[in-house]
Amino acid sequence: MSAPSAFAQTYGPDATTPGQAAVAGALDTIASPTTGPYATMLAAIDALPVTSRGDALGQLSPRNYRLMPRLSIQSMDATDREIRGYLQQRREMALDASASVPVSGDQTISVMGSYDLRQGKYKKRVDRPAANSDSRSVRVGFDIAPIPGLIVGASIGIDGIDSALDRTQRPRSTLFNAGVTPYASYTKGSFYVDATAGYTRSWYQLRRQVSYAGFNDRLQAGADGDNAAASVEAGGILQLGVLRAQPFVGLNYRYADLGGIVESGGAASLAVAKFKSQSVRSSLGGRVSATMRKGDWTLRPSVEAQWQRELRSRPESRIEAIFLNGGTPIFTLPSWRYDRDTAIVGAGLTAVHGERTAVRFSYSGEFANDRHVHGVAVTASRRF
Repeated sequence: MSAPSAFAQTYGPDATTPGQAAVAGALDTIASPTTGPYATMLAAIDALPVTSRGDALGQLSPRNYRLMPRLSIQSMDATDREIRGYLQQRREMALDASASVPVSGDQTISVMGSYDLRQGKYKKRVDRPAANSDSRSVRVGFDIAPIPGLIVGASIGIDGIDSALDRTQRPRSTLFNAGVTPYASYTKGSFYVDATAGYTRSWYQLRRQVSYAGFNDRLQAGADGDNAAASVEAGGILQLGVLRAQPFVGLNYRYADLGGIVESGGAASLAVAKFKSQSVRSSLGGRVSATMRKGDWTLRPSVEAQWQRELRSRPESRIEAIFLNGGTPIFTLPSWRYDRDTAIVGAGLTAVHGERTAVRFSYSGEFANDRHVHGVAVTASRRF
């Protein structure tokens, strides 16, 4: 292990993680470490205690960008769950409707709107920061039943996510999403199938701080990304006295990428290549609801639970970067895998007035070993 001195050090022995080792390998190739744009940055590392150098190397890596595509997937998941809850509401309204309510045609056009608040907590892992995220979403949509049992529609929405990494105000990143989500549902007797698909465009504002004794850089960058989602769910409808149960199975696909990043702000600035996150998850679960009527009002409380399993055997993509001031090779933050098993729970209360107007309040929670995501939403709809 090298000791502090006024001369250039070899940083490889100071690394304790694969990401730190990648940065160390790049720094070890700098031809003139005591002069030029990296001199202050490297001299400060050389002066650190041996036990602190690994942390400094980690700060120089692009580890803080690891979670960004995953936050876009979090947003797509929230959209899918709200639309799926809305389709459940529409399905039960149709099942409980009186004979005078139209089942198809232009009198079944419905308009919906929703507002969603969500908080996510991602645990710290090797070469990945802890993160707390807050999001707010607004969506509107419309649909129609062209034939009995079939609902087809589309929604558009915007979503803003603010995330703090490692429980500090810096680094901090913001994400704005805008997307369109077509959806369809078909019910035949005691069987149903729901499907959603969507495209989302993301815009990121990224801020990263590299700070250790003798050196402090505040860096910033902008980036964008393209995201796609598709889900299908099939299940049964069982009437159990006053209760209605809907066991189901499903398949969910998510894709999100983060375009190339070019930072500005100091010697530690990076150029980061485009990278992505993909997910193919199976789901198995069920919903239970009850119906209570009083005059023109119908109240329908419901609960649900499901288990999701990641089916892709390949981990997340690696992240490639280079120091913007040149003189170093490209270095790589190795691939990573998020926890593959997730439990999802939910609860909702729908109030329907006159078989035309409905308001739904809902909660959903996502629980995995490396993350917890909680959300509440209100959705209102009107049939014309």
